[in-house]
Amino acid sequence: MFEKSKSYRIFFWISFILIGLFVLFPLYWMINTALKPITEVLTPDIWPKHPTLVNFMEVFQNKEILLYFKNSFIVSIVTSILSTFVAAYAAYSFSKYRYKGRISFMLLILVSKMFPYAVLLLSIYVMMQTLGMQDSYAALVVSYITFALPVAVWTLKTYFDEIPDALVEAAKIDGASNFGIIHKIIFPLAIPGLISTAIYSFVWSWNDILYSLTLITSAEKRTLASGLIMTYIGEGNDNWAGMMAASVVVSIPVAIIFIAVQRFFVQGLTAGAVKG
Repeated sequence: MFEKSKSYRIFFWISFILIGLFVLFPLYWMINTALKPITEVLTPDIWPKHPTLVNFMEVFQNKEILLYFKNSFIVSIVTSILSTFVAAYAAYSFSKYRYKGRISFMLLILVSKMFPYAVLLLSIYVMMQTLGMQDSYAALVVSYITFALPVAVWTLKTYFDEIPDALVEAAKIDGASNFGIIHKIIFPLAIPGLISTAIYSFVWSWNDILYSLTLITSAEKRTLASGLIMTYIGEGNDNWAGMMAASVVVSIPVAIIFIAVQRFFVQGLTAGAVKG
């Protein structure tokens, strides 16, 4: 068989190594730079000649980093909860109900994902300024929900499609209300999908820099991405070692959360991928 041939194995391992290097090498270089003294940052050494933890110690002593971390966590967790909440009801409607305009509305939500984020920033900035929401967490949360919803809705719809309609009909015959069917039957069965959309929304808002740099102007309200840039990179202040050390430290909580719930994330994303 083709799967067991020598050429297949060579192709597989070359592809595996190249993809692994593409994914892991930037992470390795970030840690490598974080362990270098400032005088060695620009040297292309695979391993630091004089490794040091000074950059990490400075991160833990910097109170501004902790403030940025708190701001990012608040914005990301609120975005994650609200986008999952809205997406769950929208996806359930698309999956289990048939009404006029359903397909058009589904496609309209998906089309909103096709516009470049930088283009939408212009209109969102004007809208937030008009509403008086500029320089607020609410501006970031609304913006992040806008971009997270299309993927969240379609992911959950695929998951809800896998739940038999007969289950819903049986619950109705037993006298269950729509509210009870959604919250006591459908949502408990869709926990992996709900968790995967929550993680997606959280990571999306956690990693954003463009909107946080534009919509937030107060130093005390900055989130991590923009805060790290303003702290370590600027005119006459290019501390790449500190920047990389801070990036490693603030990535650890997100990595731990992802590892803890990765099983649900994979289940949510692969739901509906294979239909018998």
